[in-house]
Amino acid sequence: MFDSFLQMIGIDLDHIPLWLEDENINNISLAATSVWRYTGQNMILFLGAMMSVDTDLYEASDLDGANKWHQFRYIILPSIKSIVVLNLILSISGSLSAFEPPYVITNGAWGTGTYFVIMNRLAHENQKVGLACAMAIVLLAIIVVCTIAQNLFFKYAFDDGTSDESKAAVRRRKRAEKEARKAAAQKGGIRA
Repeated sequence: MFDSFLQMIGIDLDHIPLWLEDENINNISLAATSVWRYTGQNMILFLGAMMSVDTDLYEASDLDGANKWHQFRYIILPSIKSIVVLNLILSISGSLSAFEPPYVITNGAWGTGTYFVIMNRLAHENQKVGLACAMAIVLLAIIVVCTIAQNLFFKYAFDDGTSDESKAAVRRRKRAEKEARKAAAQKGGIRA
């Protein structure tokens, strides 16, 4: 269909690349199919999460003079952080275990074989089930390491602190209280 569209806008058929056979672009073509496949799902997830944000927060931020960037940064993003985390974990683990598009579209030919396609080929076509099992265990270890790294990153990126204040705000407040006590002690020491 895309080739037909390119021909309609005037590109000659001889100048249209072989999307799946050209090793310079075939992986980009497969990635584009995955992007197309999951775009609708991600849009629904994010749209539902953003619609669940309380509208009173937007009104209060407007009264406080916040612009759209501030609303996104301080209202929307913290409110949808669970969807962001879920989506990133699913995306990264899904990319590590990509199987269907390269297997169905190219059967792993022309350099499009992913880890799972090669593992499937070893187990079912070459009858090297032990090697395929070892590859599966290595992939499990990689996914566990990536999941732990993601959890550590999100614990740092979405700095919750308490339910009312972020950890950075708690640190600033404690630092200000400490400086106020120090100033009061110096002021009290000068009086005495």
